Amino acid sequence: MKALQFERSVTRYITTKALSTVSRRYRATASPLSFKDGVTLDRPDSDFVQTNVMLSGICGSDLGMLTAASSRYFEDFITFPFIPGHEIVGRAEVDGISQRVVVEPVLNCIARKIPNPCRFCLIGEKDKCVNLVVGCLEPGVQSGYCESTGGGWSEFLYCHPSQLHVIPEALTDEEALMVEPLACAIHIVKAGNIGDVTRVAIIGSGTVGLLVAAALSRFRPDVEVTSLARYGHQQNIARGYGSSIVRSNDELRRLARGKTRGVLANGRVTDGFDLTIDAVGSKESVELALEVTAPGGRVLMAAIPKPTSLDLTALWHKSISMEGRYAYGVESVDGVNRSTFELALEVAPSLSLDDLVTKIYPLEDYEDAINHAIEAGSRGAIKIAFDPSTRHSRTPRKVS
Repeated sequence: MKALQFERSVTRYITTKALSTVSRRYRATASPLSFKDGVTLDRPDSDFVQTNVMLSGICGSDLGMLTAASSRYFEDFITFPFIPGHEIVGRAEVDGISQRVVVEPVLNCIARKIPNPCRFCLIGEKDKCVNLVVGCLEPGVQSGYCESTGGGWSEFLYCHPSQLHVIPEALTDEEALMVEPLACAIHIVKAGNIGDVTRVAIIGSGTVGLLVAAALSRFRPDVEVTSLARYGHQQNIARGYGSSIVRSNDELRRLARGKTRGVLANGRVTDGFDLTIDAVGSKESVELALEVTAPGGRVLMAAIPKPTSLDLTALWHKSISMEGRYAYGVESVDGVNRSTFELALEVAPSLSLDDLVTKIYPLEDYEDAINHAIEAGSRGAIKIAFDPSTRHSRTPRKVS
């Protein structure tokens, strides 16, 4: 089959990292990722279902990996070579019928067929699964990072039945592509124990930041949300989800001060937002989040942080709580536990998610696709995706 395959190569990793210091542009010739025609993928276990890929998105975590900007933390939980792609819309046999499905990519105890699941998987908290390297599969935190299952940047992959969710007819393929990142956003909002929070700031308005704004508008419409959005198309979408807009770090600082009457000392604000959600994960964004959060407030990390050194003095001085929020699991809704993916599929039709999918590329044009994703903000884009069945790029037709 056709696939984009990522191989372990110290030379190519070092070359990519060096090139990234002089230019943001991705260069396929220097990358550990390559297009291959004729890749073989064996079914990892008899229960696994072949899922034919219709669309697969390019995520911020993928870009971090491809530009050697991300942490090497996950290397021990990944097997090489692997096929990336964990935002997946496909077609698979469910209940004996070929159906459109969205893939829940976390490879937890159930997918790994572990007889005695860990204490987290027993209660549905798949995001906290500790069995990442055992069971019937090779190591891998998710489909798209595991040699055994394959990933979405290919013609097909293998999925455990528990990973497959049938797409309702009300959703287009493009809207369904956003269900996985929407589930992440819902988990941030629902599992973040927001409680009596009244004022929230979201730093970053790429896919994650915009979907967090969407999730807040759906589940916490009483909260006053401010989104830091640098580009016009991001601002328009964020406004549509009910956010007030600031365009720069300094604007966010001034707003934090103005809303709380905090002191602005040498450009720094002493009060701020009850909760700040960092949807970027850079040194600058983390330190800004700590700066604009009120004493006793909270910072939620919604994006994978890049390796860096941080000034955490504000965390200590203002008694701020800082938490990470990964993937999805179960959420409490009116006292009942619900799968995050079920919630995402339920609310997706009301959120105009097809507006977020900007362009779709064939696998063969992966260098252009990845560069489009890297330059998404300046090029008026949000989500870039692959369609393995096509040879020509296209702009999705929006739902009227």
